[in-house]
Amino acid sequence: MRTLYSKFVWMTLLIMFISGTSGFIIVNTFYHQNLKEKNDTKNVLVAQSIVGFIESSNETSLDPLLRAIGETGYQIYVVSEEGERRAFGGPFRLQEISQSIVDKVLDGEIYHGMREFPKETFLTGYFSNELTNTVGVPFSFEDKKYALFQRPNIKFLFNEIHLLLGGLAAAMVVISIISMLIVAKKMIDPLAKLTKATYKIANEDFQVPIPVYQRDEIGQLADSFRNMAKQLEASDQYKNEFISRVSHDFQTPLLNIQGYATLLENEQLSMSDKLKYTAIIQKEAKRLSSVTKQLLLLTSFDQSNNRAKKEVFRLDEQLKQVIQKFRWLLDEKGISISMQLKETEIQGDTELLEYVWENLISNAIKYNHSPGEIQVKMEDAEAYIKVIIQDTGIGKKDTNYEQWTERFYREDSARSTQVEGSGLGLSIVKEVVVSHSGMLSFENVEPHGTKVIVQLNKL
Repeated sequence: MRTLYSKFVWMTLLIMFISGTSGFIIVNTFYHQNLKEKNDTKNVLVAQSIVGFIESSNETSLDPLLRAIGETGYQIYVVSEEGERRAFGGPFRLQEISQSIVDKVLDGEIYHGMREFPKETFLTGYFSNELTNTVGVPFSFEDKKYALFQRPNIKFLFNEIHLLLGGLAAAMVVISIISMLIVAKKMIDPLAKLTKATYKIANEDFQVPIPVYQRDEIGQLADSFRNMAKQLEASDQYKNEFISRVSHDFQTPLLNIQGYATLLENEQLSMSDKLKYTAIIQKEAKRLSSVTKQLLLLTSFDQSNNRAKKEVFRLDEQLKQVIQKFRWLLDEKGISISMQLKETEIQGDTELLEYVWENLISNAIKYNHSPGEIQVKMEDAEAYIKVIIQDTGIGKKDTNYEQWTERFYREDSARSTQVEGSGLGLSIVKEVVVSHSGMLSFENVEPHGTKVIVQLNKL
């Protein structure tokens, strides 16, 4: 498997190669399209200057002149009208040229071999050491006609500078590669650290340090990893607590069912004891069923943000129906209830909202004093409606109401009085209210009691 570091290195080298090749092709194309003819013209002028110097010289021999000119950095090839051929200033790699070209130059024409040298993709045409890649001009010396073919001696002119340029290019490439490797290493190291941290987090080591502090995208990624680790740690802790509480709420009724079922095996039990134990088993089974349904309901909210199936209905009528269900329990505990309701239509899930009112009124009864009082009223505003359920129960000034909607949370005072419940009811109530874009809040009532406020949007 290729690492990100190796990919970065190979990709950078590939980009360097492609950019170098592209730049080279562009430069060569520019040379062939724009500079080639100018180079030919310049060398024609040089050749004409050479023959002008030869023709005006007082020398009686041609060879010393041409040898001296060749030593100044030019390759010269001379053909006489008798066909004698001589080279000065260095040999040509391909010393071949057609007789027709020679004849034309002897007749006074100028040969543009550099300009008409076959076009090539690369700049090698400029450096091609061939006799045909020259310029040719005619001249006369001691009443004889000559054709002079000339080109710069590239090796002579650029012997030192091409080494300098080559060394410079090699140094640039080496320094660029080393710099790229160092930069890539510095860029990849934080990602490697994040990768190691990810493996540890995957193995539930949420305290793993992430020593990456940068003011760039990688630094932001590291901050996100740290936040994610904290959230995962909190989620893992909550999961463990959740499992522990669920196990406790399931274990207690199961042990009671198992215990009383064992007692029922005693054939000497009286009928009254059997009925009593059977009632307890049914009660514990009902409790298990209630906890299971509540857990399933909470799970459905966790898995979906749009569980509510909304329809238009009368809120005041629903509240009256729910209160009517608890009439017998209110009379039994000696708790009076008053209602201030007005005709109001809202849009919502009737089943879920009915669960909200049942839970809140049931809590107001369970945690109330006997005799006690419950008030149910509606406050109307322009955009929303408030349903307020107030009791004279166990609410105190120092009560931490924020904990009431935590899953499985129950007040110690409630536990001491052995009031039945799973600690899931208000969690579900909050989920239902939020799913209706509403708000759930609690207030303390002096000298004792609690006010629950449910705010829902109107039509």
